[in-house]
This record gives sequence, C-alpha cells and structure tokens, in this order.
Amino acid sequence: MCRITTKEYCDFVHGYFHEEASLCSQVECLHDVCGMIPFLHPEWPDQFYRLFTTIFLHAGIIHLVITLLIQYFLMRDLEKLTGSLRIALIYFTGALAGNLASAIFVPYRAEVGPAGAHFALLATLVVEVLHCWPMLKHPRRALSKLILILVGLLALGILPWVDNYAHLFGFIFGFLAAYALMPFISFGHYDRRRKILLIWVCLILIVGLFALLLALFYNVPVYECEVCKLFNCVPFTRDFCASQNINFKREEQV
Repeated sequence: MCRITTKEYCDFVHGYFHEEASLCSQVECLHDVCGMIPFLHPEWPDQFYRLFTTIFLHAGIIHLVITLLIQYFLMRDLEKLTGSLRIALIYFTGALAGNLASAIFVPYRAEVGPAGAHFALLATLVVEVLHCWPMLKHPRRALSKLILILVGLLALGILPWVDNYAHLFGFIFGFLAAYALMPFISFGHYDRRRKILLIWVCLILIVGLFALLLALFYNVPVYECEVCKLFNCVPFTRDFCASQNINFKREEQV
C-alpha cells in the first residue's frame, strides 16, 4: 500500500519514501518486483546478470519449441563443425549483446529468450560461406539465400513483441565472434596472414562495441527515442504497438 505523506512520517512508520512522488510504501517496490539477487546499492538498481538469465526464459511453449528446433536442426550441425566451446562462445556473445542493445534502445519492454543467439547462429552460417567461398560451386547463391533470410526475419521484427534490436546486434556480434573463432582454410601464405589479421580486428571490435554498449547503458541511456521504437515496431494502426508498453515517460527528479 502507498500513501501520500512526508518523509518524516514515512521514517516514523518505518516505510520506504519515494521522493519523486512523495509516496510512502510498506515495501521497497522496485526491489520486491525485481527479486532474485538483492541490489548492491538500492539507490542504483543494478542486476546486470539479467542479461544472461533472460537467455533461458521463454514467453510460452511455442517460444520454447522454436528455440529447441533452431538448436536441434541448426546449432547441432554448427557444433559438429566448430566444436562445443566455439559455438557456445558465439551463441552467448550474440545473446548478451542482443539483450544489452534491447535494454538500451527499448528499456521499457520485458524481454525473454535467446533471440540474439539465434541470429548469431545465422551469422555463423554467413561466415562459413565466406570461409569456404573458393570451394563452393555457387557461393553467391548461398550467400544471397542467407541474406534474404536475414532481411525477412528483420522485416518480421517490426511486428509487436518481436525484438529487432536483439536480432540486429546478435547478428553483428555473432558475425564478429564467428569470424574470430571458427576454424578456417587458408589458400596461400598471404590469405592466411589476412585472415589472422581479420581475426584480431574482429576480437578488438567485439570488446570495443560491447564497451560502447555498456557506456550507453549506464551513462547515456536512451529513454525517449521515437526512431528507435519504429525499428522495433511500426505502428500501422493507432494501437498496433500500444500493447508493448513502450510509451512510458521518464520522470526527472526536481
């Protein structure tokens, strides 16, 4: 229960005072809603581990079945090709980056599932085509098919409750991680040196881009960005995207 009162009265009844609304509550609302591990600093709610735990949560049976099908029919073959450790690193790199980007650009939406990881697997297929380009009979056709799949899935991302930011950044980080970690075949000394150089470039980009996302998340959060919302859901009708609860306004403390 919350009531409008003064801070002195709230302290007297051992309640939790919310300065932004002059409310006194019986419980520390944000702490109780978030749950799991308590905040290290209550005035600075930080549960960074949620970027990882949300990978294993799903929005229902259908969502879970889609994940299992992707892992069984796609990830299983990639694991045989690259090894368990490599594919795990690619998978979780895409998932963490996708979740972090989603938290930055659409902060008022609850997100679950390994969407970023799935697009990291798609990026791994693209990297495999690039690595085997001279050995494929129709490499351009294979690459075009993957690009069409990517564009089609991103187009579906403008529908409600589909996280395009997790998809896009999962693909970007998955591509970089796959290029850096996947085994490759070199065609001559120059080609080997070029690929090793690109591996280091990809690793540096992963670290740099992830640090940039962290800086945005903690220092320059995107609370109000109309263009950002359009990339995640295009309002074809007035209430098309309303159910996503992305229209909250951030109240600045006076």
